[in-house]
Amino acid sequence: MARRTRLPDTGFMSADVLDFVRRWFPCVTPTDDPETLVGPLLAFNHALDAAEQWEEDDVVVLVVEQQGVWWWGRRADGGYAERPSTDGSPWRSVELRSELFWLHHAAFEALWSSPAMRSAAGLDAVAVGRLLGASRPLPCSPWHWPGDRTTLFTCGPALVMVCEDRGAYWVVASARTEADLSRVDGLDLVWDEADTRVAPL
Repeated sequence: MARRTRLPDTGFMSADVLDFVRRWFPCVTPTDDPETLVGPLLAFNHALDAAEQWEEDDVVVLVVEQQGVWWWGRRADGGYAERPSTDGSPWRSVELRSELFWLHHAAFEALWSSPAMRSAAGLDAVAVGRLLGASRPLPCSPWHWPGDRTTLFTCGPALVMVCEDRGAYWVVASARTEADLSRVDGLDLVWDEADTRVAPL
């Protein structure tokens, strides 16, 4: 008889942008417009208001990385794209739907604003595979910042970011409490950059 593997229980971690924001940012006033909902939450990166936005190669720039090195914007056809801010860099498509574009930004902000965190730059593919085996991807496409291939996941009530660059990995996991990282901690990974059990942020 084939052995059945129990999938992680992530039902409470909704991939709907409004439900996600309600859970991670409970003080936010709900609205049906993803940009209006998520834009004001961003502190790591900067969501531009209408007066700050500009058009670059037929893309309206909506969000700028905190040091200005990366841009995200909306194409004329309604899809979304990203690029480095250096002159002549091409736009690369990331999402077709507004909800997924802003879900990615909300999840990235939640990841970096949460008080419980683990991060590592030295995990190999086997260790990353163990983590991903206990995780589920958010429905957002992989983006190209801060790593060449950056994907966001849930691991129980925790968020996980995996950045892959030419076979090397940078991994960050975070949650609102240390207990919420128990599934991640149960994998016995080596967190060589940050571990708030040892050194709080």
